[in-house]
Amino acid sequence: MTAPHYHSHVDDPAAVGRRLKDARVAAGLSQRRLSFPGCSAAYISRLEAGDRVPSLQLLRKLALKLDADEQYLAIGVERIEQIAPEAVEAEVTQRLDGAAREPEERRPAGGLDDPSDRARILWNHSRALVEAGDRAGATRYARDALALLDYADDRSRSAT
Repeated sequence: MTAPHYHSHVDDPAAVGRRLKDARVAAGLSQRRLSFPGCSAAYISRLEAGDRVPSLQLLRKLALKLDADEQYLAIGVERIEQIAPEAVEAEVTQRLDGAAREPEERRPAGGLDDPSDRARILWNHSRALVEAGDRAGATRYARDALALLDYADDRSRSAT
């Protein structure tokens, strides 16, 4: 008996199949509608059953057709796109300006000048986005909250 072939671009064929099926169902597509020349509905069925391991190129095509993250399909972890620091700063400022218009009772004590308070606002918004099903948006807010906490930590270290 030979050892199974190792595929470094996927974590587990059965898990890939489950994620592929979940993405297909979420997109409202049948296996037949997802199929295309070179990837039949029968092959998609085998992929979803974990009987076949899709190539990286096939995963990319399926992800594109499903409007899904190819890395999530392959290994179950969403890709976090790196955004230029200037763009992140502008986006955070815009979000915090919106948060500053919240009623006084919803604002954290001490206002929004403290980076830790700003991070808490972004983190709470990230959690609300997760509950609403917007994982990509939640990831962006969580990343910004963590960056603000790092900044606050660096600032407190430099003050001592």
